Amino acid sequence: MPVRSNGHALTNGSLHAAETGAVHAALRTVVRQLFGFDDESMPDLPLRQFKVCMALYGESRSMSEIGRELSLSPSAVTQVSDRLERRGLIERVFLDEDRRVRKLRLTAQGQKIVRSREQKQLQRIADVLESLESDELRTAITGLEILARGCTSDSIAKV
Repeated sequence: MPVRSNGHALTNGSLHAAETGAVHAALRTVVRQLFGFDDESMPDLPLRQFKVCMALYGESRSMSEIGRELSLSPSAVTQVSDRLERRGLIERVFLDEDRRVRKLRLTAQGQKIVRSREQKQLQRIADVLESLESDELRTAITGLEILARGCTSDSIAKV
């Protein structure tokens, strides 16, 4: 069985299914518990609309930028944006000298909703972290930093 330079055994070019499955299960649990969508402050906000709001949190962006980041077609970004605009969560604005380029930005109501959700998520994370021993906390942070580095590399196959 071939072995990668980091010592992990490979099976058909990937880690053992058990290791991959364990990471998958752990990440699903963490995401579900810490970032779940059981939030009454965002009633009836579909995931795609929420993702667009999150992409706009903190900065105005063009529709094409959002489409690239979220892997959405131009028509899908337009549909989602139209729905969010009707709900009063985003607005289309001209921000640059080039009046042909319109950007999307969160309205005050949209910012309030996303900020509220973020605060609730941060509180959930803090509650979990407080339950860990200091060595467990350091191990968890190190593991997440390693995974994050892997996510920003070219090692992730585009599906």
